[in-house]
Amino acid sequence: MLTPRISTWRPGVERLERATTLNVRRISRAWAGLRTFAADAAPVVGRDDGVDEFVWLAGQGGYGIKTSPALSRACASLIGNGRLPDDLIRLGVVAAELAPHRLRGLPAGYSSSSSNNADTLP
Repeated sequence: MLTPRISTWRPGVERLERATTLNVRRISRAWAGLRTFAADAAPVVGRDDGVDEFVWLAGQGGYGIKTSPALSRACASLIGNGRLPDDLIRLGVVAAELAPHRLRGLPAGYSSSSSNNADTLP
């Protein structure tokens, strides 16, 4: 197994040390996480239509760091009042295009060209 060089990770280590009381002496192994994608390559956000208590927030496909603030707000709002926050709607985010039920029966690699502008979910 290859051990990562500390120089590769130095900026992250320095930020961690500044933000905490940790003192990193060496990195023995590293992991970068998985990139998950839905069949249509869009994130999946909202309640599962088959299990009332289950909420999806997945499929960010390598953009999780960039999209997590907005998608977590979208998810919280969908849970709380069933619709997206107004500022996300103004930016063109469409609840139906994020909803898990949109994927039922779609083949892998499906690409949507839908122009559905619904900002609420049933």
